[in-house]
Amino acid sequence: MKSKLLSFLLISVSITLASCKVAEQEEDSSQPIENEGLIIEVIIESDASYASELEVDITSRNDPQTVTEASIEIPYSKTFVISTETAFPISSTTVKATAGEDGDWISCKILYDGKEVATHHSEGSSATAACENKFIDNILSYH
Repeated sequence: MKSKLLSFLLISVSITLASCKVAEQEEDSSQPIENEGLIIEVIIESDASYASELEVDITSRNDPQTVTEASIEIPYSKTFVISTETAFPISSTTVKATAGEDGDWISCKILYDGKEVATHHSEGSSATAACENKFIDNILSYH
């Protein structure tokens, strides 16, 4: 009789605890889910009013993205979100743009999750800024 009562109590406690866990999970699912991805921001700046020949190439396993524009207004900024659901989700990001005829300099920056990973500044007639970040560079830069 004691063993049946003990078994009944054990089962009752187990069911109660499992019910609490399910209720807790249901409550958590109503909360907003944070964006799970790498945020890449590309920034082009210049003393020119425009830039030409913009090329942005993001080489990624799941979300490769390319932007090409004949002409863009300066300053220029574009944000991309890359899925991080796979190992090594990104292999490289490259950016290239040429200063408009009314400018003497142009620069580009690449940021990963707000951290600058590549920058380039160029001056002169037909100045062209070219930034590149390869994933392997990020691994090697950590101490």
